[in-house]
Amino acid sequence: MNRQNYDFAVIGGDMRQFFITEQLIDEGYRVCQYALCEKSEKAFSADCIEDAVSSAFSVIAPIPLMRNKLINHQTGEMNLIPDKLTASLQEGQYFFAGNIPAFFKDTLSAKGVRVFDLMNDEELTLYNSIATAEGAICEAIAESSKNLSHSPCLVLGYGKCGKSLATYLKGLFCEVTVCARNPRARAEAEIVTDGTIDMKKLKDSIGHFSFIFNTIPSVLLTHELLEKIQPDALIIDIASAPGGVDYDAAEKLHLAAHLVPQLPGRYSPVSSANAILRSVKSNLPFIRKEF
Repeated sequence: MNRQNYDFAVIGGDMRQFFITEQLIDEGYRVCQYALCEKSEKAFSADCIEDAVSSAFSVIAPIPLMRNKLINHQTGEMNLIPDKLTASLQEGQYFFAGNIPAFFKDTLSAKGVRVFDLMNDEELTLYNSIATAEGAICEAIAESSKNLSHSPCLVLGYGKCGKSLATYLKGLFCEVTVCARNPRARAEAEIVTDGTIDMKKLKDSIGHFSFIFNTIPSVLLTHELLEKIQPDALIIDIASAPGGVDYDAAEKLHLAAHLVPQLPGRYSPVSSANAILRSVKSNLPFIRKEF
């Protein structure tokens, strides 16, 4: 293994990565950064991903790890290809990221790299759902000329994000309905919302809603369903890319549909960075201070 001069390398991502870097430096750790959306003046900046990764004991990559077949980033840096990252990581290093593809994890595990998918941490995913729900509501308020309060709102899906979102909307005195396939999920949602819909019956009632929040990572809102939506309804799609809306159809129908990824990094990067670091530290048995 190459000589490691840094405790952490932080690469790519959004403002969460910047605040992770800043916090680690403030706590006395040695940090190397590469391709952050905003450079920290406190951390060393590597010239390439290979130098950043090989010089650190632990690597913190973005959530999600990949976007458009590159390591997720906002810098326009085309050097962030997955093969360069996997080639640079070595046996004994720790690697943290979110939504790590199976092939990527298998490649690293075979090399003896300790791989941790942050989105498998139940505590972190709950905090992430809170940040996501708050961001989705901010987007809805910014994009609509209507009050959310007392408006009929539909939440598609009732996983962690769907649950947090429905709870927040109820707190704003919205009329909240949850649409889910799973009967148990609908039964749980009935306790805290104004009603539920079986996915099979969505086309019969989707025209009632002024705000539609999608959390399901597959194209659910097809042309057939979009035709039945109110012309002035707002769709906020927080599902993983490419989202849950037929966006070509939405454009042809002149509907307001917005895919809004990585909301925690946009609306609550400091809190989200703190949550990520708690997860990272819980999986590190020690931090090397001597090299």
